[in-house]
Amino acid sequence: MDRFYFDANATVPQLSSVVQVMERAQRELWANPTSTHREGQAARQAIEEARRSIALSLEVPPSQLVFCASATEALHLLIRGLDPALTFMPAAVNPGEHSACLNPLWAWANVRWLPCELSGIATIVQMAANNESGIISEMPQVVGAVRIKDCCQAWGKVAVDLSDCDAAVFSAHKMGGPRGAALLWMSPGLPWTPIMEGPQERRRRGGTEDTAAILGLGEAVNHLADRLAQNAELEPLRDALEAEVLSWSPDFEMIGKGQPRLPNTSSLLLRGHNGEAVHMAMDLAGFAISTGSACHSGATKPSHAIMALGYSETEARSVIRISMLPGTTEVSLHHLMDALKKIIIR
Repeated sequence: MDRFYFDANATVPQLSSVVQVMERAQRELWANPTSTHREGQAARQAIEEARRSIALSLEVPPSQLVFCASATEALHLLIRGLDPALTFMPAAVNPGEHSACLNPLWAWANVRWLPCELSGIATIVQMAANNESGIISEMPQVVGAVRIKDCCQAWGKVAVDLSDCDAAVFSAHKMGGPRGAALLWMSPGLPWTPIMEGPQERRRRGGTEDTAAILGLGEAVNHLADRLAQNAELEPLRDALEAEVLSWSPDFEMIGKGQPRLPNTSSLLLRGHNGEAVHMAMDLAGFAISTGSACHSGATKPSHAIMALGYSETEARSVIRISMLPGTTEVSLHHLMDALKKIIIR
């Protein structure tokens, strides 16, 4: 049976050049980059070259970038590092944020849900684009507040601007890089304290750097412009998919209608149907889709991100997410629509 992958917001295949760069690094740059001998310093030089290349793409100084193993780790490092200075001051966060961001905030004394009154807010956390709905959000601006932007889902799909924030997190495997590599950017002057001891990453994140994963991330960033263009080409396909599905029933709805959204993402509310059942039937038919965040697959609770938009628990359980890879064709999309219609009608 042919398989069709429509779960790009969970992860995407590594670019072929990323695989090649990582294979070479594993063969030739296997030494510990903290070591001072020639082998170690060869690995160190490669990491710093990747850091400079990524920094150039993001238009920030290389010294402000911290390599991490995952975006979850980066968010925990960032938020927990701000705890001593900011934990007892009011913070505002998007209620549809990823759990990797929400979890370290549970210990904070005063957290409000965006949109809210911003007077007195000391910390703002905002997704650039929601991984489940695809909705793109602007960063609220409060003088003196530390503004944290979660760019994981936006990077590689739409342009990312860091001029409206003070810290940001990025993930490699959402945009053609490897799992095991992520990025934390922090502007200077943040009231941040390191929470992982170690000499690596200018004492901001202890632990031996994964040279191959970091070089894979750097290589993926080299193709960022092409990836942005390829994702932009998906918008007409996304719109055609949504128009077709919504024509099947007046009870069906597109999440995020009228709002800026990722060009590859359709979050579809199929009232009267169980999203998980549709997801499983589509998998059996050869199509990989999802009901939301891959991190919550199999969970008994409905999506908090969808409920945060004002939908009921029952409605949230009726949502499926279709997220297209760059290069998705009209032919494969029509195959998906045909399979989905048969399942819905059945």
